[in-house]
Amino acid sequence: MQETLLLRFARHGTLLLLAGLLTGFGFGKFHNHHTGEAAHLTGLIGGFGLIAVGWVWPRLKLGRLWSEFGAWTFILSMELSWLGLLLAALLGSAPGTPAESDGANAALWDVIGGRLLQAGVILSVLGTLILLVGLRPTRQSGGAAE
Repeated sequence: MQETLLLRFARHGTLLLLAGLLTGFGFGKFHNHHTGEAAHLTGLIGGFGLIAVGWVWPRLKLGRLWSEFGAWTFILSMELSWLGLLLAALLGSAPGTPAESDGANAALWDVIGGRLLQAGVILSVLGTLILLVGLRPTRQSGGAAE
């Protein structure tokens, strides 16, 4: 199972890294250039981050279900963050366009991109909390941090 988790993180991280690289080729042509650059960087950082967390994840002190749930939480958080930014860059409002705080007059793609980003942020926080729980010292390890 640990090898499977490591490969899952590596596979999704590499795909996200590739998506971030490809995003970098086009962000100058996006509707919103700055958000396109953010999508590019999010893809790169998220891809490398998933690969790095994948090396640590099999060593965490989590049960099987928490490990699976946490792994998918981390993976989805990175992918949703990149996708939300990409949609906002490609189809969202141009920079400087006033946006309503309640979203009533916002463009559909701005709303969808914003919701994907919100989901990505929530999942990132949840995944990080699961990671912290898995990094805790246990009685078997002597109870001291290594």
